[in-house]
Order: sequence, then C-alpha cells, then structure tokens
Amino acid sequence: MAPYLATQGVCVLDFFQRLGISTNIFQNPDIWLPRAACFRIANEMAAITQDSFSGAYVGHLTEIRSLGTWGELIMRSSNIAQACALASTHATMLHQGGEVKIVTEGRRIKMIHQFTGHYEADPGQFVLGSLAVLRKVPLMAGEPSAIQVHIKASRRKGDAALEECLGPNIFTNAQYNMIEFDRDLLAEPLTHTRDEAWKTTDALQSTIKTADLLLQNIADHELSKLDPVSKHVGLSARTLQRRLKYCGVDFDALRDETRRSQSLQLMATGRYTATEIAYMVGYSDQAHFTRAFKRWTGSAPSRYPDAALA
Repeated sequence: MAPYLATQGVCVLDFFQRLGISTNIFQNPDIWLPRAACFRIANEMAAITQDSFSGAYVGHLTEIRSLGTWGELIMRSSNIAQACALASTHATMLHQGGEVKIVTEGRRIKMIHQFTGHYEADPGQFVLGSLAVLRKVPLMAGEPSAIQVHIKASRRKGDAALEECLGPNIFTNAQYNMIEFDRDLLAEPLTHTRDEAWKTTDALQSTIKTADLLLQNIADHELSKLDPVSKHVGLSARTLQRRLKYCGVDFDALRDETRRSQSLQLMATGRYTATEIAYMVGYSDQAHFTRAFKRWTGSAPSRYPDAALA
C-alpha cells in the first residue's frame, strides 16, 4: 500500500496516523489488523487517492514472495497445480475470513475468492487486491492471455485501467470473484519473471530494515543518522533514500516519528523524567526535546498528560 500511496502523492506516515494506526507500521510489518480495519483502510485509501481501483493497483504491486509463509509456500511449488492448491488451502494466511475454492469445470479451472461472515465495511477494494495477487499464481505459467479475471461488481467509468493490474481478459457482473484459466496450465512449472513488484519488495524490505535499525539505535544520535544506517542495511545512502522515497517515506521523517512514538510510550509508563526520555530517544539536551515534543503534541512534556485528557 505504501508504494501505491507514494505514487499518488500521499504522505504514508500522515495517512496511517490520521486513521489512528501506529505510523511506525514499518517496524511491525507482519502485524495483524481486524478485518473491519483492513477494509476501512482500503476504502480510505481509495477515497484519498480518488481512485476507484486502488485495491487492484496495490495487489499488482504486491509480489508473492513478499507475502510471508503463504508466499514462500507458493514459490517453492513444483508446478502451477501445486501452487494453486497451496494458495487455496492456506488462504487464511493472507487475510482473516478469506477463502479460495478451486473448481474444475471441463477444461477450465476456477479459483473462486470470497469473504465469509458479516462484512463490517465494503470489501470491494480488498477483493480487487486479492484477485490481482491470486492472478499472479497461474501467471507464473507465462501465459497471461490464457487467464481470465471475473468480478462481481458492475462496470465503472474508467475500468479499462484495470487491465494494467488484472490483464486483458476482465469480466464484470460475474457470478463470482474469481480467476479462471485453462487446465493445461496446471502442469506447467513456475517461471519467475521480474516485474515492478520486485522493485516494490526490495524497497519495502529496505524500509523495514531501516525502521528496525532506527528503533534499536534511536538513543544514539550518531548511529541513527543516514550514513551509519545505510551501511548496516548494505546500501549506499543515495540508494537507501531512493528506496525509502519509493515507499513514500523520508529518512528524517521516519527518524522523527520513531522518536515521537518512543517518547510517548516511555512517558506513558510514568517511570521516567522528561530529561531521561530526551536522552533515551537521542536528544542531547532537554530543550531540543521539549521543542520537538511541543511540535508532536502541542504541549510541553510536563503538561502532556493533562493536555491529553483535556
């Protein structure tokens, strides 16, 4: 989601903060959110970008190998048949309450995607993203023209743009949200072609490593600078900045957010003075910390608990 938001000129850290989600989400990339929250985030993303098909673009930018255990299982498959079977069996690893059912009808294979239970919010964007990801499984047979994407939703203005994410064979007003392809593809081995999603994975991994290093070293003013961090990540400072920018993140902003979130967590414990917290998050004196804290919260550290309750 972060790289897509960046392409639309949306500040990723501000976007998540506005939704009440930890803006240092890169330090917890595997965190599970309630399904209702996921749907809400996806809908807010569509609203802020004014893009009715933003979910599909996020799915398009998501590489299978970046999807944790689910992705690892798929990538280790010997052929498309095994990859599809694993994708279906372990669909809950992708998102809560989601399932993928494989149906064979004559020469055609159908991977039907659906959510179970009550929908707390419109799942439309999540459906588009899930179909874009699922399409990548049979797509590793190297035959994009043999794959169809069926969407239950009606046609919308500008939906021709979906071809970039879901391929040329898209059918709307369908009975199911599903991926359909010829049965002959099942025996094909997996081919691993590089596309834009590889760039996304590399950029996200570098951003996650950077966020983690900042969290570990935020108390050290020198180690939390760009050059030491980039060396630990194994990249030049320029390359790291480029990858962070691809994810919509500025290094200084990420460091500032790390200091902010850590300061608030330490203050909430009630165990430390403002001076102690200042040093613990990398400030050389309390005056600089106080100015930063006022910028973050609108009040001085000494008045923050009272101001937060007001």
